Amino acid sequence: MSAELRPLSAVGERVRIDTVLDSDIPIYRRAVEESRERIRPWNPVNADDLAYHLSRQSDEHRTFLIRALPPVRRRGHDIVGKVNLTGIQRGRAFSGVLGYDAYDPYAGQGLFAEGLALVVDVAFASMPRGLGLNRVEAAVQPGNVRSAGLLRSLGFRRRGFYPRYLWLADGSGREDWRDHLVYGVDREEWPAIPYAPHRGLRPLVLLTPGAAVTVHGRSVGGERDVGGHGDGVAVLDPELVRRARALAGELAVPVLRVDGTPWGTRVDDALGGAVLLADEAHLDAETRRRIHLVVAPDDVADAAGVTRVALHAWQCAHARPADRSVRLATAD
Repeated sequence: MSAELRPLSAVGERVRIDTVLDSDIPIYRRAVEESRERIRPWNPVNADDLAYHLSRQSDEHRTFLIRALPPVRRRGHDIVGKVNLTGIQRGRAFSGVLGYDAYDPYAGQGLFAEGLALVVDVAFASMPRGLGLNRVEAAVQPGNVRSAGLLRSLGFRRRGFYPRYLWLADGSGREDWRDHLVYGVDREEWPAIPYAPHRGLRPLVLLTPGAAVTVHGRSVGGERDVGGHGDGVAVLDPELVRRARALAGELAVPVLRVDGTPWGTRVDDALGGAVLLADEAHLDAETRRRIHLVVAPDDVADAAGVTRVALHAWQCAHARPADRSVRLATAD
């Protein structure tokens, strides 16, 4: 470890965190060995890896141990968990990635969550007391609901999905590329609201339909029919539905149909985004206000058109309200 590297620490109600020292190796080894079977399905288990992390301590890689304080500290060892904050970037990013394990006999008591919150505190604290970062993230396998629940309890929000993200073994020892969900929080949000709702920043795009036919009691194949109520539903041209689904897939939002019935004139305010198949005349004023982009079927006739519309929709969704343009022609 570099002599110039600052030790970092913080103290909570039941735990404290400290950057690692050479003297931590024996007790860390004991904590890992006691927890091997519980950790193995999700993370590599190496009771001797602390020496490796000690050799890598730098401004880009910091390792913290979470330690139990009296009266929760038990005989044997006091190591609640380990947290690596790696890939630390400065420049214009000021970000880092969290990786962690919780150790027995302390797992499941909220002690690790308290310690992880202290690590995030230090990550966001200004230097020299902290690392001065703006954003931290953590990647979790979709099946590891306990780890994802921990992050959500601290207010981390889902940021994205990475297929085939890390080469890891499962509980049987079979190695493969594992998908991961990414959760994150930034300094402006911290301390975050536990289980903070995911922000609805997805675009709301209106795809105006062409001619339709009516088939009594029949729903449009596979799409969500907001307006249907069983006494005559307009079934749109299958090609239009296909184009709507292609655009919805690119945006990762649902397809919704809105017709002129009382049930179909309002899109739920909780909806984060959608491709609406509707005539503008069937939309109420509030829904029209929320629409980011209006497109015609010809605009999404092929893959290039779908991509172009989706990119413009994202641009409009993230623009300031005064800068939003709701007609695709404005991008030409």
